[in-house]
Amino acid sequence: MSSKKYNIRTAGKANIPVLGLGTWQSTGQDCVDVVSQGLKMGYEHIDTAQAYGNEKEVGKGIKESGVARDKFFLTTKIFPDDLKFQPEKLMAAAKRSLEDLDTDYVDLLLLHWPDDRVPLSETIPALCELQKQGLTRHIGVSNFNIANLTEAEKYADVPIVVNQVEFHPFIKQHTLQTFLNNHHILLEAYSPLARGDVFDNEIIKNIAEKHGITPAQVSLAWILSDKDRVAIPKTSNPDHLQGNLDAIDIQLSADELEQIGSLARSDGRKIEHPDYTPEWDD
Repeated sequence: MSSKKYNIRTAGKANIPVLGLGTWQSTGQDCVDVVSQGLKMGYEHIDTAQAYGNEKEVGKGIKESGVARDKFFLTTKIFPDDLKFQPEKLMAAAKRSLEDLDTDYVDLLLLHWPDDRVPLSETIPALCELQKQGLTRHIGVSNFNIANLTEAEKYADVPIVVNQVEFHPFIKQHTLQTFLNNHHILLEAYSPLARGDVFDNEIIKNIAEKHGITPAQVSLAWILSDKDRVAIPKTSNPDHLQGNLDAIDIQLSADELEQIGSLARSDGRKIEHPDYTPEWDD
């Protein structure tokens, strides 16, 4: 994949563009249009999932963009409900995603959630086998805590390169990030704007005003200030695409980064999670 414009983060042999286009809740023609326009504008990282119900639309947007497949990084995720208890279910689910996306491979394939009903001793080796078969270039996980990651690594014979989790200025993830850093796993931030809460925070608004930028750009710049993080802000509004992209080049001062970091709290999560959500690390 070309990295002509983006900074990248490296984990194992994976080179991942620091900022991607998230597509959660993006549906229908709006999804097609935003993916197509994003790629045309220079986005080199697209994130989707089977659970989003939009892989076909993402695939159509990719095709309509005219951007060659090897010029961008594509991620999808497999939901535990699709896995049941048999590794072959995971294999079939992955192949279904490739068909819907109209591609021969993805760059990153994630297990969307840990679930005690779906043994990692079976699913992680199956995920590794998909990489060996060339259906994905890299593997990772999403919404895993430290205990989940420790178990997953026992069964992985290829690197787990990403843990995609909720991350923004209002959530405490220091313990998890320290673990990820020590294990050479990138933290990939979803919901990096805290479902819009960054727009109402006085500290973030003041910093944004000082720089002549938006609160969204402040939040993204803060996340990307750490070399061990990447972010996948979602938008269904094409007008926001460029602003998110421009956040890559914004530099905040050490004092500003500290002010934003001080906003984190233990009850800062914004996303509703399923019943089998693991116990989060402090």
